[in-house]
Amino acid sequence: MKRMTDINRRDFLKRTLGSSMGVASMASIGGSLGLMNSALAQSSTRFDDYKALVCVFLFGGNDSLNMLVPTDNAEYQIYQGVRQNLAFAQDSLLPINPNGSLPYAVGLPSAMSAIRPLFEAGTLSFVSNLGPLLAPVNKQELLNNISLAPPQLFSHNDQQDHWQTSRPDAPSVSGWAGRMADLLTESTSALPINLSIFGNNLMQTGLSTSLFSLSSTGPEQFQALDPQQDFNAGRIAIYEQLLANSTHILEQGYSQNVIRAMDNNLLVSNALESSIASTTPYPARNFLADQLEIVARLISVEQQLGQRRQVYFVGLGGWDTHDQQATLHPERLTLLSEALAAFQQNLVQLNMQNAVTTFTMSDFGRTLTSNGDGTDHGWGGHQLVMGGAVDGGRIIGTLPALELGSDDDLDDGRIIPSASVDQYVASLATWFGLTANELNAVLPNLNRFDSGSLNLFS
Repeated sequence: MKRMTDINRRDFLKRTLGSSMGVASMASIGGSLGLMNSALAQSSTRFDDYKALVCVFLFGGNDSLNMLVPTDNAEYQIYQGVRQNLAFAQDSLLPINPNGSLPYAVGLPSAMSAIRPLFEAGTLSFVSNLGPLLAPVNKQELLNNISLAPPQLFSHNDQQDHWQTSRPDAPSVSGWAGRMADLLTESTSALPINLSIFGNNLMQTGLSTSLFSLSSTGPEQFQALDPQQDFNAGRIAIYEQLLANSTHILEQGYSQNVIRAMDNNLLVSNALESSIASTTPYPARNFLADQLEIVARLISVEQQLGQRRQVYFVGLGGWDTHDQQATLHPERLTLLSEALAAFQQNLVQLNMQNAVTTFTMSDFGRTLTSNGDGTDHGWGGHQLVMGGAVDGGRIIGTLPALELGSDDDLDDGRIIPSASVDQYVASLATWFGLTANELNAVLPNLNRFDSGSLNLFS
């Protein structure tokens, strides 16, 4: 029988990840974590370049069907007839010229004017009609057996989990970015590769790795234990002595986590002191822009942080537009577009535009139909992907038909996705550096889809 040290680390982690999805008991979770930590100790440097993924999560369910709007008269009349009071005026639309053929021409709402130049320059693409799927499915199959759809299809919390775990078929204690970190984390790096500016999230939670959370102003220091304040030195010394004297296994685990957090806070705080500020101001009173600005500052000091791969998580709420959508949704689109445009310009300044890929996710799309003042929970929707490595100026995937009752309409304008979260994440993860075997460990349902990933990159 092979000893633990004889087992190939990455093969072992893949098997452990694959068998750990949907773990139901804390005992089995603990067993997996212990084995994975042993394997991680054998890790060695893998990448000689730098890459970062930046997830922009739009909480509430973005009505993305109002991001790509038909411009031809015939298709626009269909759109206007279905969307009613929520339809953008035809003469207000900004025409775009996507590479490749489409079933109908589309334009952007004026609220998205800030990212139109990025699309035209080939730095940004739309990914059409994505959503969580158990497997490829069509309307007739769903009408015959609705259990072929992911469970709790129109629930905010459940659908956020589906996007963040890529496991709609089973509860999961880890997210896809966390599972990537489990495979890629090097034993020499204390700082997690997953960094969040929007608090804890399931997407970045691993089985053997955690995320590092900070605010748009930087790390949140322990109260009265901030090492950057000289008057805390005595207090910190006593506190560290108490931690070092811990003898119980739970106390020791707590002590290690606290010490690691304090070390990481100091590492990030010191690095940020030499970060490069943007030469172009970010938009004011824009919560998403504030988050992306510190992401850019962290990227500017990635060498000091000692990481070759990073995943950032930022978020913007307010997309649950059951009411007042005609006013609220354009406001959200403006905040999103202006923040993304400023961030990409900042990355160009840092010469990091090819090393960073920014992408959106959201709970779900919304209904084609209006409820009188807004839209209700739907399924498939469009997402954005941006960066110098992206095959930009495209609408990737298949635009859905906008007629009610079409083969794309499950019911009441709820659009059936034509591409899955698994395929979307697989393309991002492949660019990030995962091998085919690692993709299958991180995304155990990926092999259900004939096309394992989407062609997002040049």
